[in-house]
Amino acid sequence: MLFRSSKVASLAVLVVGSATVFAVLTACGTGINPFLAAQFNQSLVNQIGINPPSPPANNNNNNNSNGNANTVASVCDLAVAQRSIRVELRNSAPQNVQFAMTFVVSAGPGGFVCDDELQDYLNAGYSDAIVPGSGNDLTVGCEIISLLSGSRILTLEFGANQGDISLVTGNGTGDETQTGPPIQLRRRDNGALDIPIPELMVFGSEDPNFVCQGNDICSQRGFRYVSAGNLTVGKSVEADRIQGTICAENFGSAAEWQLDRTLDAVSQPFQYGRGGSILVRILDRANDPVDNTRNQVVWTVLDAEGNTLHPEDP
Repeated sequence: MLFRSSKVASLAVLVVGSATVFAVLTACGTGINPFLAAQFNQSLVNQIGINPPSPPANNNNNNNSNGNANTVASVCDLAVAQRSIRVELRNSAPQNVQFAMTFVVSAGPGGFVCDDELQDYLNAGYSDAIVPGSGNDLTVGCEIISLLSGSRILTLEFGANQGDISLVTGNGTGDETQTGPPIQLRRRDNGALDIPIPELMVFGSEDPNFVCQGNDICSQRGFRYVSAGNLTVGKSVEADRIQGTICAENFGSAAEWQLDRTLDAVSQPFQYGRGGSILVRILDRANDPVDNTRNQVVWTVLDAEGNTLHPEDP
């Protein structure tokens, strides 16, 4: 299980241990962008071959003896259909957009990735982010992610974090309801869309274009609008302007989305589900004033049935 700096450690404990408290918090968003429902759902969700939701398998395995029936301790506690996720990015801005994103998961005895699933994670492209035994902390940009159970931190990087310049193509129509062609995140081994599910999705990197300003983790950038010469255009997208991050939802200081590990019917504004998909849309807001607090990137989170857990909140 992964937790991070003291600013969000108490939050993480509440996420997995106090569903009753969170149940009274405000759920995210109202209403669904009709374009997103029509286009995103068709282009990504219909590819899933959606299965009826499966209850957690609650298998015993050599990494997990989950005594808490209300939380998921290991990926092996989940039915096979719930052990992966799909992520698609689309761009409504006229500029191309570069992004930096890292999937993070714990492994080893007591970690989220049980031994039976470890090889699949490694095949998909996850790798050790720290040398086993050398420490318990991973730094992504300015954010420190601490390992409190398990013995390994595995990461899978996308966009600028992958070592290439992955651009989400801009929308050349002038119509903000349209987007350029999508980027669908894929496994490294076979290019499949179903990626072994992480515990965290963290935005930013140590690259000066994506790192935070000062000690403010919520200023860490996950996206930047760029020119044809790869120069930053206008206002880059900081974590507190990305819908669904801990920062944007005012639940603490963390430039990340979190897996919903509770087995209740409530998914919190910063959580994604198991076995579903995340549909990301970059809005045409490069020219926003620096002090404008509205979201520049929004998400729609779908469960394994294609039901919307979180709609866009622009």
